[in-house]
Amino acid sequence: MKKYTILIILSLFCVNLFAQTHSTVDITDEVYLVLQTAEEKGLCQNLSNLKPYTEKYILDSLYEIKASLEKKNLSPVDKVELNTIDSFINKYQHKNGFDFNRLSYRIESNNSDFPASFEFSDSIDGFISTGFYDNPLENSQGYELYNNFNFTGDFGKNVSYKLTAFFEVMRMPLYPLGTYNIGSWWYDYLMDSNGLPIFDSSTLAVKIPSTVRSISKYKNFSVLPFSYKKHWDGSSYAIGSIDAEGLSGWPFTNSIGFGVYGEIHGSFLNNRVEVGIGRYNREWAAMDDGSSLVLNSNAHPFLGFDVKLQLFKSLSFSMLTGVLEFPNQQYINENAWYITDGKGNIVYPTQIDSYFYQNAFSIGMLDLDLKYLHLDFGSAVVWPKRFEIGYIFSFLNSVVYQNSLGDYDNLSLFGDLKLKYPGVGSVWLSVYLDEINSFTSRIFEATRCMFALQAGTKVNIPFIPMGVLSFRYTKVEPFCYTHQALKYQPWYATYLNESYTNNGECLGYYLPPNSDEFFVRSDFKPTSAFSVGLQYQFVRHGTDWGEGQVPGSSLYSELNPDTTARKLMKKNFLHDGVYEWMNIISIDLSYDLKSCGIPIMLTSTVGYMHNWFTYADYGLPYTNICTSDYFESRGFVVSIGFKAFAY
Repeated sequence: MKKYTILIILSLFCVNLFAQTHSTVDITDEVYLVLQTAEEKGLCQNLSNLKPYTEKYILDSLYEIKASLEKKNLSPVDKVELNTIDSFINKYQHKNGFDFNRLSYRIESNNSDFPASFEFSDSIDGFISTGFYDNPLENSQGYELYNNFNFTGDFGKNVSYKLTAFFEVMRMPLYPLGTYNIGSWWYDYLMDSNGLPIFDSSTLAVKIPSTVRSISKYKNFSVLPFSYKKHWDGSSYAIGSIDAEGLSGWPFTNSIGFGVYGEIHGSFLNNRVEVGIGRYNREWAAMDDGSSLVLNSNAHPFLGFDVKLQLFKSLSFSMLTGVLEFPNQQYINENAWYITDGKGNIVYPTQIDSYFYQNAFSIGMLDLDLKYLHLDFGSAVVWPKRFEIGYIFSFLNSVVYQNSLGDYDNLSLFGDLKLKYPGVGSVWLSVYLDEINSFTSRIFEATRCMFALQAGTKVNIPFIPMGVLSFRYTKVEPFCYTHQALKYQPWYATYLNESYTNNGECLGYYLPPNSDEFFVRSDFKPTSAFSVGLQYQFVRHGTDWGEGQVPGSSLYSELNPDTTARKLMKKNFLHDGVYEWMNIISIDLSYDLKSCGIPIMLTSTVGYMHNWFTYADYGLPYTNICTSDYFESRGFVVSIGFKAFAY
């Protein structure tokens, strides 16, 4: 009898080994911070430079960390860390039938040769955030509440699938600041009454002064700067206007939204080849959480095809091609995309926002990861959708490949160098090259030198459970991540915007162009259920509204199409217009009630912000200013949230 009992237990265990092994875990999950902290402490091998990770990868890493801790003569700090690791291991165990902690129901096959499973679960997330400022006009409150319906499972030993559909209720008011001139079209022609170009005696179309193109600028005072990432997809419906005409690009009032994430992900040849297709959050080439200059976790998700080839233990090649989404942002850019005649009349009134955003995105990266050294480099490209096989399969460097095609696309190069000492910490340097036409000292003067730089360090705090301290400095040059709208592609008749964005948000670093940031953060876990994060940011940014606005300070910015004028353009950070300076201090707290038998995590953020403005004519010293457009402000932001059944 004991023999059969043991066989039954082993059989069930073998089936569970394959449960949910190859589907990914969203990069917002707290487990990523725990894994990165353990890596800094030298408790596990080098972690992959590509996120999200699969459940199998996460569980393997957690078991490795657990084994490393159990080999030590456990101190009180080690015991807390071991309890933390155990809690996350338990989090990723799937149970057949009904599971209250996940609010799920799971079915598994008993065929060990072809294990298959299906699991349905439901989770609820939400938060409310309020800003209190010395200027009452800036006081604001926003909220999000959404329900996730999750369908997950395995299809054999190598393939897993996941589908998440969500429904959301939200409001996130914005405060209007003014307008921003984004630049000129490449071509602006005088039109006749039929909307056709008028030709002169030399049969050349008659050019007219460039159309004034501007966007509206808003600020979100309900949350701390650079902390908010919209959750809904594309558009929202204002409650009371739920019809075909009710779609809006932003929930200024109480609104509803919805969206879908999904993936099919497989691992083959002893995990040396990973292939996936899906729409989910990603982060590539990040030396610290949220630090990537090329594909950041703050970017909006998009549908893409991922491939990773683990050539050797320390050498891998990865590529990704996906379809970018257009921003339904007429409330921002209604004056930006429409060509007008000499009288200000729109020449092509039938064109809509989506005409100007028909882009794909490709990235390829070679990654060398040794014990004390990490090095990666690659190229990325935003390109108008077409069957371009060299971009779709990014084994070739996109910059080199473009030289064989013609200059139709937005190319970039990137690289990271990281030195590390397990148990102590790491230092790194990251570079993103958008466009460089001078490798001399003029790279900080010539406007056409568009790039982003980052230097940082992250160290272990040995006397605090899961304690780390990180610092980084990031500089994003003017016009970086932007691109001139083009109309000369052979495949499209309209202008196309090729900025390095998806759904109106930057694919790269979260700072706007013409900014810099000093960033300090410490994370630790006093207990396995309690997490604390302390953060300070000092940010300076060229204003993109008002009379003192600085060219190249917005993702919508476009360089002057005149080549001669471009060469004459110069930049001088802090000394060529009005700049906003910001001090931002915050504390993040979370407590998991799972230890009390309640499947809810409570979260809270309390922050203080102080911003002011300086002005300088080109090259002259800057001075503090206070005007109707640019006034000093102080305020507190309090956010409270929860996650229920998110296990």
